[in-house]
Amino acid sequence: MDRLIITNCATDCSIYPEWRPRFDDSAVLASSIEAASRAGAAIAHIHAPPADYKAWESHTRAIRERCGIMIQYGISTQTVEQRRAVIKNHPDMISVAVGAHNLVFVGRDLQMLHPRAELAELMRMCRDHGVKPEFEVCALGDLWMIDDLASQGLVEPPFMMTLFFGRPGGTWSPPSAEEFLHRVKHLPKGTIYTASVTGATHLMLETMAVLSGGHVRVGTEDEPYFKPGVMGDNVDHVARIAAIAGHLGREVAAVEEARALLKLPRR
Repeated sequence: MDRLIITNCATDCSIYPEWRPRFDDSAVLASSIEAASRAGAAIAHIHAPPADYKAWESHTRAIRERCGIMIQYGISTQTVEQRRAVIKNHPDMISVAVGAHNLVFVGRDLQMLHPRAELAELMRMCRDHGVKPEFEVCALGDLWMIDDLASQGLVEPPFMMTLFFGRPGGTWSPPSAEEFLHRVKHLPKGTIYTASVTGATHLMLETMAVLSGGHVRVGTEDEPYFKPGVMGDNVDHVARIAAIAGHLGREVAAVEEARALLKLPRR
């Protein structure tokens, strides 16, 4: 079994109204990610406002000045032109929503769909800049879209996918063991998958991913509660899943080991 890749989704949570945003400050974000990196995270999933290109650049620079963690750009609702602007910062990965992006956040609903032609353009952009697409998979139908891109020669294995469970909105899927096993069963050959879970069952599904050869995404964006009534910082969530993996006999991947598994060149 491959070593466990831990992704730290080190951004503000948009699901719980009691969460108080703080990661719009590049220094605060970088400090939190540095601690999570020391605890075992190999990838940092980060956000900035879609068209605030200076913020994307500032976040990226601040993180790279503090640690060698791989950087994954979120906000898959960005337009192609917005992606074209931020990809110049040379992230290691960008998130790509292949299905409907239909989520319910505090104070706003989000509905967006990237047509096939737009997805194809994103794949060409990734190829030209040496950036790996990280596909957001909320349901089995999303796999058809990835297969379609692969059939056009626009993306090659290993496919990197994040399987989402429990996100509120139209892309919701049950955060249950049954749904986890069903989705993983149908993943195409050459897939490296990461589980991202919101809700009370997050630790159960994260542990299932560790046991079944998958990987895990944890942090303040996905499920900020470390335990009922107690918020955790990014380092808390990363350290816990790393400890669970250790107890289960699965070693955690260092950054360079994760790079090799994902076939990503050093930046």
